[in-house]
Amino acid sequence: MKRIVVTGTHGAGKTTLCYLLAAYFKQQQHNVKVLNETARQCPFPINEVANNNTELWIVHSQIVKELDAEAQHYDAIITDRCPMDPLVYWAERNPTCEEFYELEKTAMKWMEKYDAIFLVEPSSDTDSFAVDAVRATSIQYRNRIRDIFRVYVNKLPD
Repeated sequence: MKRIVVTGTHGAGKTTLCYLLAAYFKQQQHNVKVLNETARQCPFPINEVANNNTELWIVHSQIVKELDAEAQHYDAIITDRCPMDPLVYWAERNPTCEEFYELEKTAMKWMEKYDAIFLVEPSSDTDSFAVDAVRATSIQYRNRIRDIFRVYVNKLPD
């Protein structure tokens, strides 16, 4: 099974890219599953008011969703975000707890499972993005998260 992840800051077009990729693979007669982002189902606060439980819940829930999809024997799964993503948001809050570092090791190790990683970024530092009832609206916050994503993606092996 191929694993493809689309990652990056909120409001950058990740979900759109996931569905475009899925449509392409389906046209090629592949059995593909899109795993939607997990944060929207999180029972804890997200975005700027997230807490440690938020990020723990999202990382573990994402891994469970991917394992469930693997058990269903798809040709490919396309994930809208991955276990690294909540670590990026947690890192923005400058964590110093051991729990963060342990979860970071787990999430970064999980990244080795992906066959392709697409980092999606906003088209500019000031462009607007679709606002909904869940997504954070601050462009400055989005850009800080984007910069941390760059750091994390650069840590990944080639």
